[in-house]
Amino acid sequence: MKDLKKFRYLPLLLALTFTAGVAPAGADAAEEPPDSSPEDTGGHYVPVPADYYDPIDIEACGDTVILTAGDVQEVEWKVKVRRDGSTVIKYRGDATVDLTRKSDKAVVDELDISGRAAERISADQRNVSVSLGASSIIWPLSDIEADALVDEGFPEFFYFEKGRLTIDLEFSEDPEVLEPVSVEVAENTTQYVSDVCELLDEAMK
Repeated sequence: MKDLKKFRYLPLLLALTFTAGVAPAGADAAEEPPDSSPEDTGGHYVPVPADYYDPIDIEACGDTVILTAGDVQEVEWKVKVRRDGSTVIKYRGDATVDLTRKSDKAVVDELDISGRAAERISADQRNVSVSLGASSIIWPLSDIEADALVDEGFPEFFYFEKGRLTIDLEFSEDPEVLEPVSVEVAENTTQYVSDVCELLDEAMK
């Protein structure tokens, strides 16, 4: 199975969890999830697994930023495994998150990240499309992802309050290669984009 666990985005709280080999949020990148493919939910939205709300350390802003679940944890997902073997996962529900910069304990409290989102994973798990609605928070975990986002004019770690962002990723046939070989921003209608590093700086004033 293609291991996509290193590539996380946050459409709602800690998204890309359990999907197509993506580890639960907060899982160590070296750990292999026992069963990383989610089960079809039969056309129904159900609460996301508890691991969805696990904390995670993010290397950004020249520091480590610790992301933890906020007070609002009402995320649901709907998983559909299609006849062709591809998987579609949709997310909805209210959620907030707290961000703490490790070096100086700067805190952004109860940031709303309740945007709807969808993930589409091909049957061979080589192609992944992530569509994120506002409000969402995002950071890249590979150089090629970072370059694609920078080319769109985004900060390294950012938050948007309006619009939608769709990112298409293609992976190698070699299961040992974890980074994508191609990343394209397929749609960008985002507005009111904030640099999370600047938000943390503001929190210290």
